[in-house]
Amino acid sequence: MSRKLRSSLACSLSLACTRALSMSTVVPTTIATAEPRFAVAIDGAASPSALTSKEFLLSLPSGAYTTARTCSRGTRIFEWDTHVERTAASVEAMLNEADASPALLEGLARPERLRPRLEATVAAAKRQYLEAHGDEGELKLTLLVSWRGGGGECEEPLGEQQEQAAVRSDEVGSVACHVAPLPSLPAPPVCVEVRGAPRANALAKDSAWVAERAPLEALMAAATLPPGASMNELLLQTAEGELLEGSQTNFYALIDGAVHTAGEGVLAGTVRRLLLEVCAREGIPVVLSPPTLASAAAWEGALISSTSRLLLPVDRLYVPAEGAPSGEADLRRSFECGPASLAARLRELVGREVEAHSAAIL
Repeated sequence: MSRKLRSSLACSLSLACTRALSMSTVVPTTIATAEPRFAVAIDGAASPSALTSKEFLLSLPSGAYTTARTCSRGTRIFEWDTHVERTAASVEAMLNEADASPALLEGLARPERLRPRLEATVAAAKRQYLEAHGDEGELKLTLLVSWRGGGGECEEPLGEQQEQAAVRSDEVGSVACHVAPLPSLPAPPVCVEVRGAPRANALAKDSAWVAERAPLEALMAAATLPPGASMNELLLQTAEGELLEGSQTNFYALIDGAVHTAGEGVLAGTVRRLLLEVCAREGIPVVLSPPTLASAAAWEGALISSTSRLLLPVDRLYVPAEGAPSGEADLRRSFECGPASLAARLRELVGREVEAHSAAIL
């Protein structure tokens, strides 16, 4: 590695850590003066933070990320093994695309090597959060594995020890964790809209996607809906009209008593995995093929799933014009999500299984 590249890397990593661990990080000025409500740890070094999870991801070099949740009063993590394995797989896909060194692949893309680093950093971040806020219920954990800086060179030359540290950082990467209270579930009506194309690499959960989807989220936030309603998610559609997934969720349509969801071209979430297990056990048919917007008139219901939402029935589906916010004229379907509906039954069945599919690592 050249001296120039080492210098750039060392400065980038240093700046990244400073941004994430400082309460006066370089983000909008309203954040800089906000009271720290969260906690962040990078490779075990923890600090209070005023950054939201989204700002945390944007403040660091892009990499593979995952969002996990606790259960049992913050003592267990739902589907922890899956999070570790999926993050390692995302790292591997991204590093292979970047033609990275074998040492970096070995250090970050092997679950058995990555797991102890993730667990140590999660534990440090949680300790910091509890020290500041006490036991406030369930937590949302956002983890990021990154391995290269975002540019800029140091004005001062690096010493020999700094150069060696930069080389080591390039070889082992960085593991970071953000801790926040788990948000409450949205109140009905849960609204979603069809907007945007699928991600370039659905198999890699790349934190760059957080910035890429921002224009779509801005349009989503501008929706004009009835009082008490808000747009909860946007669904990504192929040129052929297939609905693969949401910007942060997996998506399902209920057709003739069966669950229809994409079998490939999506990032299979932890709740999606649990739902498929529940369906197999309960004898509920699953069709691993993406539902199409053209078939929406035949849907009996729809659901989205994610770490914070678990499995959430959809009440309203909107299809706005490209580049325009949704309005009531764009409502395509509304669904009955009462207790007798299949959507409500699936939600209850998945909710019962969360603790049984969690690991006590905290």
